[in-house]
Amino acid sequence: MDISLPLRERGQPYPDIMRRDYSIYDALYEEAKRKGWSGWGGDGRIACGPGQLQRIFEKPYVPKTGRALELGCGEGHLCRLLSRRGFEVTGIDVSKVALDWVKEKQPEVPVAYVHADLSLPGVLEGEQFDLVVDGNCLHCILGEDRVAFLNNVHRLLSNGGIFFVSSLCAQGAAPVITEHAGQPWRFVPSVEYLLQELDQAKFAILDWEVRQRDAFDHINVFARCRTRPPCSTWHNHLRARPESPAPVPLQVNH
Repeated sequence: MDISLPLRERGQPYPDIMRRDYSIYDALYEEAKRKGWSGWGGDGRIACGPGQLQRIFEKPYVPKTGRALELGCGEGHLCRLLSRRGFEVTGIDVSKVALDWVKEKQPEVPVAYVHADLSLPGVLEGEQFDLVVDGNCLHCILGEDRVAFLNNVHRLLSNGGIFFVSSLCAQGAAPVITEHAGQPWRFVPSVEYLLQELDQAKFAILDWEVRQRDAFDHINVFARCRTRPPCSTWHNHLRARPESPAPVPLQVNH
């Protein structure tokens, strides 16, 4: 079952149907290990790590050193790559199984791993980072949990720090919720929906790009904490692109 949602208005609550239990990821990481994968998503996804970081660091405003945090770090492949680039790295994940997997990989690489739920307020209280990398984590966060997630990121970014978002992206105007084992699984936003969320969370959008794929596209966004009133930059980018169809009402497809 996929659920299509209209664009959420400022201040409007998320539907209750999108609340979920993130403990499912322990079982999914166990399954990945049984399949002999080298990490979440399979060997192909892990192999893309160096190329992903290369594209990130091509941006002139992305810091090349300092403190880095990966959200949804899994078994730590991006954390290790960031560490080798000279960053002081912290990785955070809700799955204890994923973090135990780190010990079977390269535990000698100096990365601090934290077992915590990013949908809860106050995670890593007192810490700040120059670069925060969303390791395909945000599209796994549902409902009002997304507000707490983005609030955590905003608090954790240092002055001038960069937030890199890597998310599945709906091809139409309406965000989509996918299911796994009969439960809400992933929230796949439209381009406009995600940019609006980041704007409402007081991030300034620096750049974004969409890579076209089969079922869902993929969007990368570069942002930093906004220190002045929101600008219309991302609205102007949207106007320059082909017009999207109007958002559709809530639908459940069996």
